[in-house]
Amino acid sequence: MKKIWMIFLFTLLVFVSAIPLSVTAKDNDSTSIPDPIPFKQSGPIFSITGKVGNGNTETPGEWYIGTTPSNLIPNAPVLLFVPGLNNVAQIFWEDNDMYQTAVNAGYQTAFVQLYDAGGASRDMWDNGALLADKIREISNHFGKPVTVVAYSKGGVDTQTALTYYGAWSYVQNVITLSSPHHGSQLADLAYSSSAGWLADLIGAQGDGTYSMQMANMANYRSQTDTQPRAYYNDYYTLGGTDWGSAFSSTWFGGMYLSQYGSNDGVVTTASSRLPGGYQLAIGDWNHTSIRSGITFSVFDDYLSDNTFYGNKLMNTREEPIVQNNPIHNQWVDGGPLFAEKESVINVTVEDHVQELNLNLMTTSDVKEIKLISPKGKMVKPKVSSHKIDEGVFIGALNHSITFDAPQEGEWKLKLTPDEDDAYLLITNYQSPITLHSTKSATKDAAKITYNITPDKNVVQENSLKATYTITQSRNPTNTKTTTAEGKLSQVLTFDYSNEVYNITIQIEGLTKNGHPFKRTIIDSILIPE
Repeated sequence: MKKIWMIFLFTLLVFVSAIPLSVTAKDNDSTSIPDPIPFKQSGPIFSITGKVGNGNTETPGEWYIGTTPSNLIPNAPVLLFVPGLNNVAQIFWEDNDMYQTAVNAGYQTAFVQLYDAGGASRDMWDNGALLADKIREISNHFGKPVTVVAYSKGGVDTQTALTYYGAWSYVQNVITLSSPHHGSQLADLAYSSSAGWLADLIGAQGDGTYSMQMANMANYRSQTDTQPRAYYNDYYTLGGTDWGSAFSSTWFGGMYLSQYGSNDGVVTTASSRLPGGYQLAIGDWNHTSIRSGITFSVFDDYLSDNTFYGNKLMNTREEPIVQNNPIHNQWVDGGPLFAEKESVINVTVEDHVQELNLNLMTTSDVKEIKLISPKGKMVKPKVSSHKIDEGVFIGALNHSITFDAPQEGEWKLKLTPDEDDAYLLITNYQSPITLHSTKSATKDAAKITYNITPDKNVVQENSLKATYTITQSRNPTNTKTTTAEGKLSQVLTFDYSNEVYNITIQIEGLTKNGHPFKRTIIDSILIPE
């Protein structure tokens, strides 16, 4: 009996002793590191300037030093993390394991605040000049070159710093995480006649957003890709195809951009590719997750010049960048809202719509949202509301409603806000009706021809009408409208060269069965000098 008790006590002791050992091992696997610390500046503090505030209060030009890894890789470059549009440097270590992952892998890290961190977004020229100074300063401080890991618009700012402001000699490689190298259609949306009310309230029309309009970035690409230093450094790109969870902050952007092809909720995969760069991966990431440690292993082998493995690349520089051919299946509307006053938005739904998605953006919460069917019946929709924390419309509230097989006719969306506000409504139709658009140059450089092609099998072509609203993006008061009926081909004239113009086209017509439908096309144009 005594022997049995001894065996039992020994077994119990072994079991109890094993518990703290397993906890200790787990703790070692999840050790945290101290936050990066600001480098004490000896130079001037940059002033907070720019158009339209974004709520940030950091100091532009300030940069941070990450903790030194215990397993520091000899001769490895310093990893400099560059934030994107309306971002601050802290996005890489607050609620994000990218910093921790880089240190665990043995890299010294640094982080920089661009102008966007100080209260207003700036274009690639301002941010590029600032970033170039910081790259030199950081490289000289550590006595070694840096490799830039740039997120979103930070990738465009980085190429500008290296190509135009002389920072190329301090950099080994550049990794871009879902950077809009060709712009973002969400920037075009922000300058549309429908979104102007809301975009102005939330600060979406800052200089950084202006620079990301598709037409402006097409002009930037034509200027930059032929520069001698444009691809002196190796560029490696990643893009994403996930929109996040249903009705999350990136879901709105994903839904809107779906007409332009695969995207991560802010940037299309086509735009994330860089002419003269190497595409490493298009993965199942949204615009938030792509900047996290989950992608580190994808680009780890390309952080240093001596860790290049060409056989892992998805493509070479010689492959052309193919832009998506848009299929327009959305209607866009927007305008002011007044406190405690009910506003009514009419939503036209044609026959044979399989699914209807209503994405309503406001700057503040809406007290009440009602939906009235064409027969006058009150419908209680399930509304999912989320704050947008990424991309062009950062800070806005998105309210989403989705339902199957809606009745054709005129629906009414009734809103009652608590305070004065503005709205932007994106209605997405899963429907047989699709529109294609093309534009072509004319002999007159100040004019282009715009063509809209419907599916003649499902619409009455002679019922079609298109209203073109042409707005100078920098000067919204310079607006004019023109219309086309039947065959929707229109020659558009622009007053000034080297200016970006937003084109918002509202299309209406009848289906083959005689039911009204509406669609919207939003684009941008820049007439070169």
